[in-house]
Amino acid sequence: MRPSYLQQLIRRVEVVVDDDCLWTRETSTLLSIMLKHILSLSKTSAAIRSYSWTAAYPFTGLVFPNLQQLDCGAVGPQSIEWVRWHLNHCVSLAEVHLSFTLSCNLTQARAAALFNHANFSRVERLSLAFTNVALFDPKNVLALKALDLRYCPGAEAFCRQLALVVPPDLTEVRIVAHAESGTPDNFTAWLRSARNVEHVTLCIGGLSEAIPFEQVRGHRSTLRTLVLDPRQNVVDPSSVLKYRPGDLRDIVEQCASLQTLGLPLDLRNYQSHLRYTRSHQIVRPRIASYPFGVRGLPTDLSL
Repeated sequence: MRPSYLQQLIRRVEVVVDDDCLWTRETSTLLSIMLKHILSLSKTSAAIRSYSWTAAYPFTGLVFPNLQQLDCGAVGPQSIEWVRWHLNHCVSLAEVHLSFTLSCNLTQARAAALFNHANFSRVERLSLAFTNVALFDPKNVLALKALDLRYCPGAEAFCRQLALVVPPDLTEVRIVAHAESGTPDNFTAWLRSARNVEHVTLCIGGLSEAIPFEQVRGHRSTLRTLVLDPRQNVVDPSSVLKYRPGDLRDIVEQCASLQTLGLPLDLRNYQSHLRYTRSHQIVRPRIASYPFGVRGLPTDLSL
């Protein structure tokens, strides 16, 4: 049964799977049959504005030409062409969140073809995981306000180009990546050209020294979130490179708008008479060595 009133109201397709749920291809197939039955009329599929499917084997039985938000948490060989169609044809896309499986086998050239031919002219929020972005041209995302790159090969090369063409409204950047150069410079260079940055989260591996605060300092009046997690190995929390209590003091004193702070501290030589009080403006202090969860986002480490 497919009541017409239901079709007229549907604007969003969202599939949420619990962590302890066993999600199989058969489960996805069954749900896809149901969705296709409900959404098969052209007017219904054209009315869909948001598609979110973070489980494996996403529904690809229909296309949604007027999507504004596309969120696929497990893009594989069976769904990549479906994703490509929407990236190329949905002119109203404002949010794109894509995570690719290893079986997708996106080479540097294939990834560049996918992203550089996409219609990103209106995309304001872009999140990519497990895909090569070395040849992704930042000029294609000039409307960007928020960028999230997690475990993307070539992230350092992309950030190096980003520093040359920083989108004017870019205020939020989250990156989990390995530094091929061994330094964090390419991951912070964009801060020199950016304006009014509010949220910076950097978990960078391959380093031998901590990420300097100097580049962030230029945004101290607008910065609301700062997470710096330098590591020798990006996937090994125990390899974290720690800051001194004095670094914490400098950051808190200079960043008047700071609300969230994630910083690994070395307190081994901490003297009892040197106590740094938290600034009153930090309403959700987060000070820890491991500010990243499974999907690369800060976990709740409130003291």
